Amino acid sequence: MTAETIDREAGDSGKGFRLQLIRAIKLMLQTIQRDQSTVFFTAVENLEDVSHQTIVDGEVSNYFEEDKNYDLNGNFTIFSPPVINTLVSFYDIYIDQFRTSNSVYLGFYTTRGVGKERKSKLNSDKEITLPESPILEILQSLDGASDEVVSLVKEILVEEYTYQYKEKSKSGNLDTLKGLSIDGFKDFLNTISWHFGQEDEDALKQTVLKDIENSPLHNNAHIGKENIIFCLLMDKLSERQNSKNLVDKLVHSSDVKLIFKEAESQIPDESIDPTWRYIAELEKDVIDKRNLKEKVLSVVEDIPDRRIRQLARKASGSKYEEREADKSFLSLKYRVFEACEEYFSGDGYVAPENGGDLDAVLQTLVSKAVDDISKLKTDYKYTISNDKTIEGIVWNLFDGCFLAFDEYCDE
Repeated sequence: MTAETIDREAGDSGKGFRLQLIRAIKLMLQTIQRDQSTVFFTAVENLEDVSHQTIVDGEVSNYFEEDKNYDLNGNFTIFSPPVINTLVSFYDIYIDQFRTSNSVYLGFYTTRGVGKERKSKLNSDKEITLPESPILEILQSLDGASDEVVSLVKEILVEEYTYQYKEKSKSGNLDTLKGLSIDGFKDFLNTISWHFGQEDEDALKQTVLKDIENSPLHNNAHIGKENIIFCLLMDKLSERQNSKNLVDKLVHSSDVKLIFKEAESQIPDESIDPTWRYIAELEKDVIDKRNLKEKVLSVVEDIPDRRIRQLARKASGSKYEEREADKSFLSLKYRVFEACEEYFSGDGYVAPENGGDLDAVLQTLVSKAVDDISKLKTDYKYTISNDKTIEGIVWNLFDGCFLAFDEYCDE
């Protein structure tokens, strides 16, 4: 019968989340560095902060990591709440995973160092004898650990496990833990890798950028685009993390390879107009659901169907360009939207009444957008920004519910 354990998945998802994402990227890149053909599935905040499953020759290995991003004014001991709480969580994972696989590995990653324990008693007032070296240092290499130290760690864990499950309707794996032999408990401890005094999120990012540069997936087309690849990987993990379905949370090894491929056609981030991010926000505020044809006919009733189809093709062509282009196209789209909205909001705008008026409005919109973009190009790079592309974006904006000819008529 499977023991019921405390659900720890819904923790503080904000604190240290960026560190979790970067550690996940680090693990994925390390796996690819070892062998490009290895299949892996990686997720953040699933069981632990980071989970990383690899499959090699049909053999499945699972790695779960807890990440602690703290200031450096302090050290951890075996009694520190983040450490002992992690041990409780790790034990539950260990027992659960070994029901299906004996290849489970656990990791504790933190920016803090190791301190010496000073307690002489457990919380139960039982007196204890501490080793000369910090217990966490001993746990980093168990080969020389005495049975007394291992037994002490087990006592500390049993006490904390009992406390955490006190007054709960579930008892977890407490009985299994109590009945574990010293050798069996040492087997559990041997699955844990302790990483103290590690890089914080900013330093780790720089390391990961070097990993991207040195990756076997990196080629000449990626030179100078390492930060683009980093951001795409961060976006992918963040996007998947919000999924409710467990499977949908996972980033596959093929996703990483596709991101490297996608980055080949992108331009360096520092040159991209950052307004590409605002398009998604604009889409949330859309209330006018009319399509391009409906909007044109709302102001010019006798326009030929052939003309409508021509405009619709331009809008469709622009949408295709948008799907195939990089983020700079979204920036271009946003800047064109700004130019159009400024024109419509200005004094003197009159909605078109015939085909000639419609063409005149279009020409004004395109001219204004081209002029605005030409000024912005002194600071930003747009992969494409010719007049025809901008005209297509204008019709794209009308068809996509961002703009309407009659929206400002009564203002």
